[in-house]
Amino acid sequence: MTEEKKQKLLILSQPQRTSLEGLSNRRPQLPTDPIRDELVTLGLVVKQGAKWALTPTGKKVLAANSNRRNSGGFSV
Repeated sequence: MTEEKKQKLLILSQPQRTSLEGLSNRRPQLPTDPIRDELVTLGLVVKQGAKWALTPTGKKVLAANSNRRNSGGFSV
């Protein structure tokens, strides 16, 4: 039998979410950014040469966070 690990949803703080969105929109990044460093330790962001990119996990978390305002029901 295989056990599936259910991924827990990460709840990001507002600055973390903002910098994650900034990275996904390819906004220019500062050389040092403590919030981005936190996202790196969470495994949501990875450095690719001079640029930063979201990991697949980071993309999922960003998508889940943007959907959160709709989670209370459905809009008609």
